[in-house]
Amino acid sequence: MINFANKMLLDFEKDSDRRISGICIAITGLILIVIMLNVIHVFNISPAMYPTLIVVSIILMTPTFFFEILNMHSKKIRYMVLTLLVIMSGIMYSILSYHVIIMLVFPVVVSCLYCERIHVIYTTALSVPVMIISHLIAYSLKIVPDEPLVTLRGVFIYGIVPRVIELIAISLICIGITGKLQRLITALVKKNNELYEEQQIIVGSLSELVESQSHETGQHVKRVAAYTEILCRAMGLSEEETWKISVASMMHDVGKICVPREILHKPGKLTEEEFSEIKKHVDYGHKLLENSSGEVMRLAANIAWQHHERYDGKGYQNELSGENINIYARAVAVADVFDALVSKRCYKKSWTPTQAREEILNQSGRQFDPQITKLFDEHFDEFLKVMEDYPDA
Repeated sequence: MINFANKMLLDFEKDSDRRISGICIAITGLILIVIMLNVIHVFNISPAMYPTLIVVSIILMTPTFFFEILNMHSKKIRYMVLTLLVIMSGIMYSILSYHVIIMLVFPVVVSCLYCERIHVIYTTALSVPVMIISHLIAYSLKIVPDEPLVTLRGVFIYGIVPRVIELIAISLICIGITGKLQRLITALVKKNNELYEEQQIIVGSLSELVESQSHETGQHVKRVAAYTEILCRAMGLSEEETWKISVASMMHDVGKICVPREILHKPGKLTEEEFSEIKKHVDYGHKLLENSSGEVMRLAANIAWQHHERYDGKGYQNELSGENINIYARAVAVADVFDALVSKRCYKKSWTPTQAREEILNQSGRQFDPQITKLFDEHFDEFLKVMEDYPDA
């Protein structure tokens, strides 16, 4: 079983990147509001400061540029973005002074979205010197409001020192919140992995029961799962999705539990009534699994229900054809039929892999999805390797 922890954490970090991007876009909008309020004389900002506001707006768009447009989500990019946000906040505080005092803690609060204390500590350590420099710039530009901040001594005692204390206090709160979130995420990841492990155990046990019921070896479901994994990867599915589908494929014939043993084990040709009973195993399988709570089991329910459908609509359920058939069931159909052809059964001899390959290719567009059939042909050597790895006893 693959470890989903890293995948979940990566997805979480990417989601945090997108949220930061959205927040920065909103702040850009607020800057435009500040400019409009200045135009109507609510604020008293010199028009000479507008180029600086444009620079700030450009900095605020960097998260969108890297995270949304370039789709870059590395730690280096995140630290760069946080650094730029600290610099941007310093610039804003320098030129707008107490109008945007909240900007001093903006980067620190935003860094909490990553739920890692290291980001908060880094942003705080960077924000303190930037805030001091910004305050001194505001003093030199004569932007500080009134007494006692008009003197350098007053700036340090009544301006910088209180701001540093406030910034550190808020940072400590953010570190505490982030630490708790880290623990919650770790617990969630652990529970998620446990859930998948439980589903895999249940699937393995049920599939072995099915194979013993039908006098087939457990190697059949292992081979079908391996074939399905090959096809899923060839289709470009993610590692997580590939794992889920390959495990779910092991349940494709779970409905055979409900089929009378004398029919399953009959060595000769089935009567029309017997074949009708065999066909019901797809409905039995779907009903057994459809109300399951796990995602793997829900995937298995669809696969069990539709893996005997034909691309041309002449399968077990005539109303299903082409792309109306679940894509995963179409993949399992190829894997299942190939293994059935090359395996010895009580009612038939085994085909050679070459014969089975030719049959599946001949059925492209009729029984099987043409695109999946093409992938099967392109990766046929991998199918042969699976046969070697999981031979019947």
